[in-house]
Amino acid sequence: MSEYLLKHLEEASSLLTEGRLSLFLDYDGTLTRITGRPEDACMSYQVRELMRALAARYPLAIISGRSLADIRSKVGMEGIVYAGNHGLEVHSPLFTMTYDIGRQAREELEGLRAAFRALAEKFKGVIFEDKGFTLTVHYRLLSSRSFDIFKESFDAAVSGALGRGHVRLGQSKKAFEIKATVRWDKGRAVNWLLDRPLFRGTTPVYIGDDETDRDSYRAIGTKGLSVNVGGAVDEAPYFLQAQEEVVTFLKWLLGQPSSACGLISII
Repeated sequence: MSEYLLKHLEEASSLLTEGRLSLFLDYDGTLTRITGRPEDACMSYQVRELMRALAARYPLAIISGRSLADIRSKVGMEGIVYAGNHGLEVHSPLFTMTYDIGRQAREELEGLRAAFRALAEKFKGVIFEDKGFTLTVHYRLLSSRSFDIFKESFDAAVSGALGRGHVRLGQSKKAFEIKATVRWDKGRAVNWLLDRPLFRGTTPVYIGDDETDRDSYRAIGTKGLSVNVGGAVDEAPYFLQAQEEVVTFLKWLLGQPSSACGLISII
């Protein structure tokens, strides 16, 4: 059963003081509020300062569905790890990795780009985001009256590609996403990172808010702490009720003892 984290900090503390920690944080909905337009999601000054303090103390990775270039630009911090496109692209000062999605998947994505641009032009409030390895169609700003006809047009555009099996449909908050059909996701990316020297032997703390983050919760299991933002889910043992509470928890985390250094005052 998932528990409300802010009422179980003592319980969480017993796990987090067992060894050196590492942090894996989603971006949209976790470090920022969800916005109608992806480009409007920016970290507050307070969150940015918290991130700097955390990065000085713990190995830190940002795990995002955004493209690698986009998430690096949004966060704008050097010396940390970025995993874009749900872990298909990874960059750090010490290593990089790009997962090969295969020629057939790349060709299917290329074939869908024009159709998705046409949908964004046809339906007011629909935004097409080309992330290279994945394609996302956002409909948060779409009128509810237009959703059914938009969904029919979207389904018609993707049915052929989905039927061939080289790409698949994923859903997040008010968005449809086309991804390569590969055995790779945020969870596998987290496990891959935990095998790298920077993270090896650490106790991982993962905070996310989306369907795609559930893969990471499952991957971490009992070897770390998983927190879902927005409510309880079966895969994460803890939850926070809102994005603002992430700040509360991260401040608390900075006040916990670390095997690497002494206490740091809460901001």
